[in-house]
Amino acid sequence: MEQMLRPPKQRGTMSPILIEMVIVILFLALSTSVVVRLIAAANTTAQQSAYESRAILAMESVAEQVKADPVGDNTCNACGARVLSVKIADDLTVDCVVTIDESPLQGTLYDIELTVTSPQGKVYALDAARYVQDEGETP
Repeated sequence: MEQMLRPPKQRGTMSPILIEMVIVILFLALSTSVVVRLIAAANTTAQQSAYESRAILAMESVAEQVKADPVGDNTCNACGARVLSVKIADDLTVDCVVTIDESPLQGTLYDIELTVTSPQGKVYALDAARYVQDEGETP
């Protein structure tokens, strides 16, 4: 009679605590993978930002040099433009084209085109100009 009052044993059922533990472990694994992806994306963004900062500083440096002396060594190509390329690093080059426009009265206008290139292609481009008054002319 005593055996009839006992509930029958169930085999193959999981206890609620075990199910909760499995859910918690899955949640922690998912959270960890999301955090790892965020850290990897932040690292990539930081490296790209550092590269672009180097590119801008290189462009500024070359622009200041060219604007200070647009004529340079006075070597021009067949089109009458001064072309120079400054290699800043293995992955960073600044290309510069200076064209001369002598049509303005009492001076010369230098058009300066700067391009920062990397092995993957063009990174930045900048156009600048400098007007140099002819010697002996007064404004």
